[in-house]
Amino acid sequence: MEDPNITIGIAFVAGILSFLSPCVLPLVPGYISLMSGVSVDKLKEGGSGSGARRAVIVNSLAFNAGLSVIFLALGTTAGFVGASITSNPWVRIIGGIIIILFGLQLIGLLKISALYKDTRFFSDDKPRGPLGSFTLGIAFAAGWTPCIGPILGGILGLAAASGGWRSGLMLSAFYSAGLAVPFLLTGLGINKFLAFYGKFRRHLHKVEVVSGVILILVGLLVMSGKSMLLASSKLAALLPNAEGWIKVNPKGPATPGAPAANTNFEPAPQVQFQTLAGQPFTLGQLRGHVVLLNFWATWCIPCREEIPVLNAMQQELEAKGLKIVGASLEDTAAGVDSYQKEVRKFGYQVLVGGDEAKAKFGGTPLPTTYLIDRDGRIRQRIIGARDRAGWEAAVKPLLDEVPATAQKN
Repeated sequence: MEDPNITIGIAFVAGILSFLSPCVLPLVPGYISLMSGVSVDKLKEGGSGSGARRAVIVNSLAFNAGLSVIFLALGTTAGFVGASITSNPWVRIIGGIIIILFGLQLIGLLKISALYKDTRFFSDDKPRGPLGSFTLGIAFAAGWTPCIGPILGGILGLAAASGGWRSGLMLSAFYSAGLAVPFLLTGLGINKFLAFYGKFRRHLHKVEVVSGVILILVGLLVMSGKSMLLASSKLAALLPNAEGWIKVNPKGPATPGAPAANTNFEPAPQVQFQTLAGQPFTLGQLRGHVVLLNFWATWCIPCREEIPVLNAMQQELEAKGLKIVGASLEDTAAGVDSYQKEVRKFGYQVLVGGDEAKAKFGGTPLPTTYLIDRDGRIRQRIIGARDRAGWEAAVKPLLDEVPATAQKN
């Protein structure tokens, strides 16, 4: 998938924009009252005691869990289906067009009648406890199409083009969080919400326009295969740094020209891969080089987009000690050979992994990259594609370092 920093940020913002949409925002107090069994007037007065406040919190959490189930299922399914067919570039193009159409719908330049059908249902019976609120959340999410349909559809389109069910799950989880968090905060402060709504209601259409513009821009990037520009944009600096949660070295790279100040780095596992010719290969064979170990798959679109960047880096920085290795844990050697003939040629070492490699490195989104220093230690673990400048910023400090073994001698 694209850089997690930007994609989860887009998904979270999309959830907030869904909450602020014209068909959602006005209904929030009514649903909080329905779940808690306390009238809006009573809620404005602080409820009827601590029991009412507790009911609001517990039932709101259950309601949000229910609606999240729907979104998580949709996002995971979209990612899974997309991953199974993304070897065809038309999937990316069609996905981008769909996202653009949803954006045009929000702006008002396009009218998709199906998105104006409200399938929500209301009952005179109040939900009974957290289980009832959970069920209400599922029903509400399933029928909440008039306003959030285009935004949710855009996120699902991004999930389908993101490279796997895990990517779809991550995107839909952050979308759900963006929608659920303000919903819960409203339950805790209904008076503040009503005061906010009174001032904000005149801007509701602007929310739709902003949402539509964002979807159109994302759709254009997905359709054109330029989604990596998201990762290199200045906006990424303003969003949560998901990559920072999983870096092996939280202190960052060492000062160029000096050995690493922190020597507590985990050694790279010496598992056995296979070359495309069927020969055994271990990372220990590259000791003394800086290794960029890039895990990819033939169905992964972001992986495909960064191959030319990695090819150029291998050619230009090999003399300084860089070795780029592409490893697939999901493809056969024959499948990779076919991929090189039909899609894209590699200018660096390509390996396939067996059971041992899958046990040590499997279970991660694609692409995932390990930066390994000259002493065979993992210095960074990076999830997502990068542009040339991003890779060089991570690799060049390691190339300039003096190996720890050389310092001892």
